[in-house]
Amino acid sequence: MLVALAVCAGASCAKEAPPPPPPPTPAPATPPPAATPADGGTADGPKKSKLAPAPTDGLSLAERMERRKASDAKLAAQLAAEEQQRLLDYDRGKIKQHEEIYGFIKKTRAALDAAKGKPAVQKLQEKQSKAIVAMGKKLQAIDPKGGNSNIVTDEDVILNSLANDYPEGLMAAADGDKQAITDQRAELDKRDKKIDDWLKQLKGGGGKAKGKKK
Repeated sequence: MLVALAVCAGASCAKEAPPPPPPPTPAPATPPPAATPADGGTADGPKKSKLAPAPTDGLSLAERMERRKASDAKLAAQLAAEEQQRLLDYDRGKIKQHEEIYGFIKKTRAALDAAKGKPAVQKLQEKQSKAIVAMGKKLQAIDPKGGNSNIVTDEDVILNSLANDYPEGLMAAADGDKQAITDQRAELDKRDKKIDDWLKQLKGGGGKAKGKKK
């Protein structure tokens, strides 16, 4: 018995050390987060809007542009009509002053056209100077602030021409250069017609003032 134990103690009958435990199993890799679509949808598809579809009139871009142009043209015509009425209302209260100035303009121009030769034109220019200045002051009184009368500017241009450019053009024509007086006559004829037509419209009742009976 003792021999057996001695033999067993010195031999490999002793228990062997247990083997080391296996390494731990690595945790499964976490999948990356799914990319969010740029339109705010989900991975399964684009995000559906909760709003009702926008209404459409069925018109093409060109048709919409035509409608816009027609609307703008209508508004422009309305504003022009309102401005025309405003000018008529203002000048209708100044008819007598306009008629006085327009009558002076026609008389002064006719006298210059009837003058014969440079000396006669020059003498008449000097004689008419004071009267033209006085008429200019009356003209300024019609529309002191400006922008209210439709023909004050035309009357002013004509008076200034009769004081300077018109007689000078006549004198140049007497020396053979007719270009200046040709240009002056064309300009004054155009403005003269505008004044004449406007006064006829005022006196004829065109564009009755608001609030007044026809």
